[in-house]
Amino acid sequence: MNCQGQTKKISVIGAGAVGTLFAGLIKQNQPNVEIVLVGRGAHLKAMQKRGVAELRGPWGIYKAPVHATEDPEALRDSDLVLFTVKTRDTRDAAEKFADACGRAILVSLQNGINQRELLRFFPHDRLLVGMTTTNMTSLNPGIVEFHRNGVSVIGPATKQVPKETLQHAHRILTTSGLWFEAEESILGVQYNKLLINTMGYASVLSAADLIQECIMKSGWRNNLAIPLLDEGMRVLMAAGINLRRTPGAADAIRMRKMMSLLNIPTVNPIARPVVRMLKPRRIVFSVFQDIKLQRPTEIEYVNGEIVRLANEHGCDAPYNEEVVRAIHELENMRGQNFFEHQQVIDRFAQLRKSTR
Repeated sequence: MNCQGQTKKISVIGAGAVGTLFAGLIKQNQPNVEIVLVGRGAHLKAMQKRGVAELRGPWGIYKAPVHATEDPEALRDSDLVLFTVKTRDTRDAAEKFADACGRAILVSLQNGINQRELLRFFPHDRLLVGMTTTNMTSLNPGIVEFHRNGVSVIGPATKQVPKETLQHAHRILTTSGLWFEAEESILGVQYNKLLINTMGYASVLSAADLIQECIMKSGWRNNLAIPLLDEGMRVLMAAGINLRRTPGAADAIRMRKMMSLLNIPTVNPIARPVVRMLKPRRIVFSVFQDIKLQRPTEIEYVNGEIVRLANEHGCDAPYNEEVVRAIHELENMRGQNFFEHQQVIDRFAQLRKSTR
Protein backbone atom coordinates (compact mmCIF):
# COMPACT_ATOMS: atom_id res chain seq x y z
CA MET A 1 0.00 0.00 0.00
CA ASN A 2 1.20 3.51 -0.77
CA CYS A 3 1.45 5.30 2.56
CA GLN A 4 0.11 8.46 0.97
CA GLY A 5 -2.87 6.71 -0.61
CA GLN A 6 -6.49 6.56 0.46
CA THR A 7 -7.40 4.09 3.21
CA LYS A 8 -10.09 1.73 1.97
CA LYS A 9 -10.11 -1.16 4.40
CA ILE A 10 -9.27 -1.55 8.09
CA SER A 11 -9.45 -4.91 9.81
CA VAL A 12 -9.21 -6.08 13.40
CA ILE A 13 -7.84 -9.42 14.61
CA GLY A 14 -9.30 -10.19 18.02
CA ALA A 15 -12.19 -7.75 17.91
CA GLY A 16 -13.14 -7.40 21.54
CA ALA A 17 -13.72 -4.09 23.30
CA VAL A 18 -10.51 -2.35 22.18
CA GLY A 19 -10.47 -3.28 18.49
CA THR A 20 -14.22 -2.88 18.06
CA LEU A 21 -14.24 0.61 19.59
CA PHE A 22 -11.26 1.96 17.64
CA ALA A 23 -12.36 0.54 14.27
CA GLY A 24 -16.00 1.48 14.85
CA LEU A 25 -15.14 5.11 15.59
CA ILE A 26 -12.97 5.28 12.47
CA LYS A 27 -16.05 4.11 10.55
CA GLN A 28 -18.12 6.85 12.20
CA ASN A 29 -15.72 9.51 10.95
CA GLN A 30 -14.82 7.84 7.64
CA PRO A 31 -18.05 6.19 6.39
CA ASN A 32 -16.46 4.98 3.14
CA VAL A 33 -13.84 2.82 4.91
CA GLU A 34 -14.67 -0.89 5.03
CA ILE A 35 -14.39 -2.35 8.53
CA VAL A 36 -13.75 -6.07 9.05
CA LEU A 37 -13.88 -7.43 12.59
CA VAL A 38 -12.45 -10.90 13.11
CA GLY A 39 -13.57 -12.26 16.46
CA ARG A 40 -15.23 -15.15 18.18
CA GLY A 41 -17.80 -16.10 20.78
CA ALA A 42 -20.98 -14.29 21.75
CA HIS A 43 -19.59 -10.84 20.84
CA LEU A 44 -18.95 -11.96 17.26
CA LYS A 45 -22.31 -13.69 16.92
CA ALA A 46 -24.17 -10.61 18.14
CA MET A 47 -22.41 -8.39 15.58
CA GLN A 48 -23.03 -10.90 12.79
CA LYS A 49 -26.74 -11.06 13.65
CA ARG A 50 -27.18 -7.29 13.78
CA GLY A 51 -24.65 -6.31 11.09
CA VAL A 52 -23.36 -3.57 13.37
CA ALA A 53 -21.16 -2.99 16.41
CA GLU A 54 -22.97 -0.86 18.98
CA LEU A 55 -20.71 1.79 20.56
CA ARG A 56 -21.94 3.71 23.60
CA GLY A 57 -20.20 6.87 24.82
CA PRO A 58 -20.44 10.67 24.96
CA TRP A 59 -21.63 10.59 21.34
CA GLY A 60 -24.71 8.61 22.44
CA ILE A 61 -25.24 5.29 20.68
CA TYR A 62 -23.53 4.69 17.36
CA LYS A 63 -24.22 1.52 15.42
CA ALA A 64 -21.17 1.03 13.23
CA PRO A 65 -21.78 -1.04 10.08
CA VAL A 66 -19.16 -3.81 10.12
CA HIS A 67 -18.37 -7.15 8.53
CA ALA A 68 -17.93 -9.52 11.48
CA THR A 69 -16.40 -12.89 10.74
CA GLU A 70 -14.06 -15.71 11.80
CA ASP A 71 -12.69 -16.19 8.28
CA PRO A 72 -9.01 -15.22 7.85
CA GLU A 73 -9.62 -14.61 4.12
CA ALA A 74 -11.73 -11.57 5.00
CA LEU A 75 -8.49 -9.77 5.94
CA ARG A 76 -7.14 -9.80 2.37
CA ASP A 77 -6.33 -6.39 0.87
CA SER A 78 -6.49 -4.57 4.20
CA ASP A 79 -4.58 -1.29 4.41
CA LEU A 80 -4.19 -1.46 8.18
CA VAL A 81 -4.82 -4.31 10.63
CA LEU A 82 -5.31 -3.81 14.35
CA PHE A 83 -4.07 -6.78 16.38
CA THR A 84 -5.97 -6.77 19.69
CA VAL A 85 -6.17 -10.42 20.71
CA LYS A 86 -5.67 -11.47 24.31
CA THR A 87 -1.95 -11.66 24.97
CA ARG A 88 -2.05 -15.37 25.76
CA ASP A 89 -3.43 -15.99 22.22
CA THR A 90 -0.77 -13.94 20.40
CA ARG A 91 1.19 -16.78 18.85
CA ASP A 92 -1.83 -18.81 17.69
CA ALA A 93 -3.56 -15.77 16.18
CA ALA A 94 -0.40 -14.50 14.47
CA GLU A 95 0.24 -17.90 12.91
CA LYS A 96 -3.37 -18.21 11.75
CA PHE A 97 -3.80 -14.74 10.23
CA ALA A 98 -0.33 -13.63 9.07
CA ASP A 99 -0.69 -14.83 5.48
CA ALA A 100 -4.03 -13.06 4.95
CA CYS A 101 -2.61 -9.80 6.34
CA GLY A 102 -0.04 -9.68 3.54
CA ARG A 103 1.70 -6.30 3.42
CA ALA A 104 -0.86 -4.42 5.51
CA ILE A 105 0.48 -2.23 8.28
CA LEU A 106 -0.08 -4.23 11.48
CA VAL A 107 -0.62 -2.35 14.75
CA SER A 108 -0.57 -4.39 17.95
CA LEU A 109 -2.43 -2.81 20.88
CA GLN A 110 -2.26 -5.47 23.60
CA ASN A 111 -1.41 -5.81 27.24
CA GLY A 112 2.11 -7.02 27.83
CA ILE A 113 5.15 -7.00 25.55
CA ASN A 114 4.59 -9.14 22.45
CA GLN A 115 7.23 -8.09 19.93
CA ARG A 116 9.12 -11.37 20.23
CA GLU A 117 6.16 -13.42 19.02
CA LEU A 118 4.82 -10.98 16.43
CA LEU A 119 8.16 -10.58 14.67
CA ARG A 120 8.16 -14.29 13.93
CA PHE A 121 5.12 -13.93 11.66
CA PHE A 122 4.73 -10.38 10.34
CA PRO A 123 6.96 -8.23 8.05
CA HIS A 124 9.53 -6.41 10.18
CA ASP A 125 9.10 -3.20 8.18
CA ARG A 126 5.30 -3.12 8.63
CA LEU A 127 4.93 -3.97 12.32
CA LEU A 128 3.94 -1.31 14.86
CA VAL A 129 3.31 -1.97 18.53
CA GLY A 130 1.93 0.15 21.31
CA MET A 131 -0.31 0.57 24.29
CA THR A 132 -3.56 2.31 25.18
CA THR A 133 -4.91 3.87 28.34
CA THR A 134 -8.30 4.45 26.71
CA ASN A 135 -10.77 2.48 28.81
CA MET A 136 -13.79 0.57 27.52
CA THR A 137 -15.70 -2.61 28.32
CA SER A 138 -17.75 -5.19 26.49
CA LEU A 139 -19.72 -7.04 29.13
CA ASN A 140 -22.71 -7.41 26.79
CA PRO A 141 -22.26 -9.15 23.41
CA GLY A 142 -22.06 -6.79 20.45
CA ILE A 143 -21.93 -3.70 22.66
CA VAL A 144 -18.87 -1.67 23.69
CA GLU A 145 -19.13 1.00 26.39
CA PHE A 146 -16.56 3.81 26.34
CA HIS A 147 -15.41 4.98 29.79
CA ARG A 148 -12.30 7.13 29.44
CA ASN A 149 -10.31 8.70 26.59
CA GLY A 150 -6.75 8.04 27.66
CA VAL A 151 -3.72 8.25 25.39
CA SER A 152 -2.77 5.49 22.94
CA VAL A 153 0.86 5.38 21.78
CA ILE A 154 2.21 3.44 18.80
CA GLY A 155 5.78 2.98 17.57
CA PRO A 156 7.98 0.78 15.38
CA ALA A 157 8.73 -2.78 16.52
CA THR A 158 12.06 -2.61 14.67
CA LYS A 159 14.36 -0.02 13.11
CA GLN A 160 13.29 -1.35 9.70
CA VAL A 161 9.91 0.41 9.89
CA PRO A 162 10.04 3.58 7.74
CA LYS A 163 9.10 6.78 9.52
CA GLU A 164 6.37 7.47 6.96
CA THR A 165 4.73 4.11 7.81
CA LEU A 166 4.46 5.13 11.46
CA GLN A 167 3.14 8.57 10.50
CA HIS A 168 0.58 7.09 8.11
CA ALA A 169 -0.76 4.64 10.71
CA HIS A 170 -0.94 7.48 13.22
CA ARG A 171 -3.01 9.59 10.80
CA ILE A 172 -5.44 6.72 10.21
CA LEU A 173 -5.93 5.99 13.91
CA THR A 174 -6.48 9.63 14.86
CA THR A 175 -9.52 9.68 12.57
CA SER A 176 -11.22 7.70 15.35
CA GLY A 177 -11.37 10.98 17.28
CA LEU A 178 -9.41 9.38 20.11
CA TRP A 179 -6.03 10.51 21.45
CA PHE A 180 -3.12 8.84 19.62
CA GLU A 181 0.59 9.64 19.79
CA ALA A 182 3.50 8.30 17.70
CA GLU A 183 6.73 7.45 19.53
CA GLU A 184 9.98 6.12 18.03
CA SER A 185 11.16 4.58 21.35
CA ILE A 186 8.06 2.53 22.06
CA LEU A 187 9.47 -0.14 24.41
CA GLY A 188 9.94 2.29 27.30
CA VAL A 189 6.36 3.50 26.81
CA GLN A 190 4.99 -0.06 26.83
CA TYR A 191 6.76 -0.88 30.08
CA ASN A 192 5.52 2.38 31.60
CA LYS A 193 1.94 1.27 30.92
CA LEU A 194 2.76 -2.23 32.15
CA LEU A 195 3.90 -0.84 35.52
CA ILE A 196 0.59 1.03 35.90
CA ASN A 197 -1.20 -2.22 35.13
CA THR A 198 0.73 -4.12 37.81
CA MET A 199 -1.06 -1.88 40.32
CA GLY A 200 -4.33 -1.98 38.41
CA TYR A 201 -4.40 -5.76 38.29
CA ALA A 202 -3.69 -5.86 42.03
CA SER A 203 -6.75 -3.65 42.62
CA VAL A 204 -8.85 -6.31 40.88
CA LEU A 205 -8.13 -8.73 43.74
CA SER A 206 -10.91 -7.01 45.72
CA ALA A 207 -12.78 -5.51 42.72
CA ALA A 208 -11.73 -2.09 44.04
CA ASP A 209 -11.45 1.27 42.29
CA LEU A 210 -7.72 1.83 41.69
CA ILE A 211 -7.80 5.56 42.47
CA GLN A 212 -10.50 6.11 45.09
CA GLU A 213 -10.30 2.85 47.06
CA CYS A 214 -6.65 1.94 46.57
CA ILE A 215 -4.12 4.68 45.80
CA MET A 216 -5.95 7.26 47.94
CA LYS A 217 -5.96 4.87 50.93
CA SER A 218 -2.70 4.68 52.87
CA GLY A 219 -2.98 0.98 53.74
CA TRP A 220 -3.30 -0.14 50.13
CA ARG A 221 -0.93 2.53 48.80
CA ASN A 222 1.92 1.62 51.14
CA ASN A 223 1.49 -2.15 51.15
CA LEU A 224 0.72 -2.70 47.44
CA ALA A 225 1.01 0.30 45.12
CA ILE A 226 4.37 1.71 46.17
CA PRO A 227 6.07 -1.69 46.62
CA LEU A 228 4.79 -2.86 43.21
CA LEU A 229 6.04 0.25 41.41
CA ASP A 230 9.38 0.30 43.23
CA GLU A 231 9.90 -3.38 42.52
CA GLY A 232 8.99 -2.98 38.85
CA MET A 233 11.33 -0.02 38.39
CA ARG A 234 14.16 -1.89 40.08
CA VAL A 235 13.65 -4.91 37.82
CA LEU A 236 13.52 -2.77 34.68
CA MET A 237 16.74 -1.04 35.71
CA ALA A 238 18.40 -4.45 36.13
CA ALA A 239 17.14 -5.39 32.66
CA GLY A 240 18.53 -2.19 31.12
CA ILE A 241 15.07 -0.93 30.09
CA ASN A 242 14.59 2.84 30.30
CA LEU A 243 11.07 4.07 30.97
CA ARG A 244 9.66 6.70 28.62
CA ARG A 245 7.16 9.17 30.02
CA THR A 246 3.68 9.01 28.56
CA PRO A 247 1.31 11.94 28.08
CA GLY A 248 -1.55 12.31 30.53
CA ALA A 249 -1.99 10.91 34.01
CA ALA A 250 -1.14 7.27 33.24
CA ASP A 251 2.60 7.58 33.83
CA ALA A 252 4.40 5.38 36.36
CA ILE A 253 7.07 7.98 37.15
CA ARG A 254 4.54 10.72 37.93
CA MET A 255 2.35 8.23 39.80
CA ARG A 256 5.22 7.25 42.10
CA LYS A 257 5.98 10.90 42.92
CA MET A 258 2.31 11.58 43.59
CA MET A 259 2.08 8.67 46.03
CA SER A 260 5.12 9.97 47.94
CA LEU A 261 3.32 13.31 48.28
CA LEU A 262 0.17 11.58 49.53
CA ASN A 263 2.20 10.12 52.39
CA ILE A 264 2.99 13.63 53.69
CA PRO A 265 0.54 14.17 56.59
CA THR A 266 -0.37 17.72 55.52
CA VAL A 267 -1.05 16.75 51.88
CA ASN A 268 -3.37 13.75 52.17
CA PRO A 269 -6.28 15.54 53.96
CA ILE A 270 -6.31 18.12 51.17
CA ALA A 271 -5.91 15.70 48.28
CA ARG A 272 -8.66 13.25 49.23
CA PRO A 273 -11.64 15.68 49.04
CA VAL A 274 -10.22 17.15 45.82
CA VAL A 275 -10.12 13.70 44.20
CA ARG A 276 -13.65 12.94 45.43
CA MET A 277 -14.85 16.23 43.94
CA LEU A 278 -13.19 15.50 40.57
CA LYS A 279 -14.86 12.05 40.48
CA PRO A 280 -12.34 10.33 38.19
CA ARG A 281 -14.03 7.60 36.16
CA ARG A 282 -13.34 4.09 37.36
CA ILE A 283 -10.84 2.15 35.24
CA VAL A 284 -12.20 -1.29 34.35
CA PHE A 285 -9.21 -3.58 33.80
CA SER A 286 -9.33 -6.55 31.43
CA VAL A 287 -8.47 -8.92 34.29
CA PHE A 288 -11.64 -7.80 36.09
CA GLN A 289 -13.73 -8.58 33.02
CA ASP A 290 -12.05 -11.96 32.60
CA ILE A 291 -12.69 -12.98 36.21
CA LYS A 292 -16.31 -11.82 36.03
CA LEU A 293 -16.79 -13.88 32.87
CA GLN A 294 -14.79 -16.81 34.34
CA ARG A 295 -12.10 -16.69 31.64
CA PRO A 296 -8.32 -17.15 32.03
CA THR A 297 -6.62 -13.81 32.65
CA GLU A 298 -3.53 -12.12 31.19
CA ILE A 299 -1.81 -11.84 34.57
CA GLU A 300 1.26 -13.80 33.39
CA TYR A 301 1.94 -11.13 30.75
CA VAL A 302 1.78 -8.12 33.09
CA ASN A 303 2.79 -8.81 36.70
CA GLY A 304 4.19 -12.10 35.40
CA GLU A 305 6.35 -10.18 32.91
CA ILE A 306 8.06 -8.38 35.80
CA VAL A 307 8.63 -11.75 37.48
CA ARG A 308 10.06 -13.16 34.23
CA LEU A 309 12.46 -10.24 33.83
CA ALA A 310 13.53 -10.50 37.48
CA ASN A 311 14.36 -14.18 37.08
CA GLU A 312 16.19 -13.48 33.83
CA HIS A 313 18.37 -10.78 35.38
CA GLY A 314 19.18 -12.30 38.75
CA CYS A 315 16.84 -10.38 41.03
CA ASP A 316 13.52 -11.07 42.72
CA ALA A 317 9.96 -9.70 42.45
CA PRO A 318 7.99 -11.00 45.46
CA TYR A 319 5.15 -8.46 45.23
CA ASN A 320 4.41 -9.19 41.59
CA GLU A 321 4.75 -12.93 42.29
CA GLU A 322 2.13 -12.58 45.00
CA VAL A 323 -0.28 -10.73 42.69
CA VAL A 324 0.12 -13.48 40.07
CA ARG A 325 -0.50 -16.14 42.71
CA ALA A 326 -3.59 -14.36 44.08
CA ILE A 327 -5.15 -13.77 40.65
CA HIS A 328 -4.70 -17.46 39.85
CA GLU A 329 -6.51 -18.24 43.12
CA LEU A 330 -9.44 -16.11 41.94
CA GLU A 331 -9.44 -17.88 38.58
CA ASN A 332 -9.89 -21.18 40.39
CA MET A 333 -12.60 -19.99 42.80
CA ARG A 334 -16.21 -20.97 42.37
CA GLY A 335 -19.00 -18.81 43.79
CA GLN A 336 -16.89 -16.08 45.44
CA ASN A 337 -15.07 -14.12 42.73
CA PHE A 338 -13.03 -11.59 44.72
CA PHE A 339 -11.24 -11.20 48.06
CA GLU A 340 -12.28 -8.75 50.77
CA HIS A 341 -10.44 -5.44 50.45
CA GLN A 342 -8.88 -5.53 53.94
CA GLN A 343 -7.93 -9.16 53.39
CA VAL A 344 -5.80 -8.10 50.40
CA ILE A 345 -4.14 -5.29 52.37
CA ASP A 346 -3.35 -7.64 55.26
CA ARG A 347 -1.92 -10.25 52.91
CA PHE A 348 0.53 -7.79 51.37
CA ALA A 349 1.30 -6.12 54.70
CA GLN A 350 2.50 -9.52 55.89
CA LEU A 351 4.61 -9.88 52.75
CA ARG A 352 6.06 -6.42 53.37
CA LYS A 353 7.11 -7.41 56.88
CA SER A 354 8.71 -10.63 55.69
CA THR A 355 10.74 -8.90 52.95
CA ARG A 356 12.26 -6.15 55.10
